[in-house]
Amino acid sequence: MGGTPVAGAASVEISATETARLMGCSESYVRRLARLGLLPARRVAGVWLITRAAGAADEESEAA
Repeated sequence: MGGTPVAGAASVEISATETARLMGCSESYVRRLARLGLLPARRVAGVWLITRAAGAADEESEAA
């Protein structure tokens, strides 16, 4: 999945579903983290878009 490029930045936004898959947790947990401001995210038309770097960082730390 490609995601949505963020204007003016070199990052990509992905869905809560994809972030949950990358982090190995539930979608509801990802949405909770986004609501609390613990993940860089924004809500568009009722859908949470999480900056790809956030999910990738968690995936990389698990691989180490």
